[in-house]
Amino acid sequence: MQVKKAHQLLCVLAIAALSLLCTTNAHAQYADGYNIPDSAFQEKHSPRRAAFLSAMIPGLGQVYNEKYWKVPIIYGGFTGLIYFTSYNNTIYQKYRRDFKYITDNDPNTNPIYVSNQANAQKLKNSWQRYRDLCIIGIGALYFLQIVDANVDAHFFNFTIDKNLAINIDPALVSPIVPTETACKANDIPLGVRCTIQF
Repeated sequence: MQVKKAHQLLCVLAIAALSLLCTTNAHAQYADGYNIPDSAFQEKHSPRRAAFLSAMIPGLGQVYNEKYWKVPIIYGGFTGLIYFTSYNNTIYQKYRRDFKYITDNDPNTNPIYVSNQANAQKLKNSWQRYRDLCIIGIGALYFLQIVDANVDAHFFNFTIDKNLAINIDPALVSPIVPTETACKANDIPLGVRCTIQF
């Protein structure tokens, strides 16, 4: 009886020693074709994180969503809008200076570009509006790239099957209830056939 207990104790100690000596990494096993880890251990693609990254650095949310082709478009838009803001502001400052020189009643200050007060004011207001619209465009582009990153993150794991299709074709339609006019040889009932394939 004691030999049996000693044998069992020896087996338990041997298993414990082997488990301590042999450190192996455990891997989950999946059925064939199923290689997605358990959702409890899988990091979800976060729309909030994508929006936060785009708010911190424009285009970073698109990189997080793996839509790299959108980054040059975003920075091209910002570059163009900043350039036109600067250009419009430069022209606006010229006409603003001329308007100021015309209206200050100082004989030592002479306008350079426009000598008429009405024209100076009209040009000043026009170029100021162009500049302000470009500034609004910069803000709108900044906001839209955040929204784009958020929406893209929502659809990150969404797949569109290639078999999904909708076809709209003209078709000859036979009437459900035959009428005298529909049964004439010269009348061709036309209609539209809509086919959804999924």
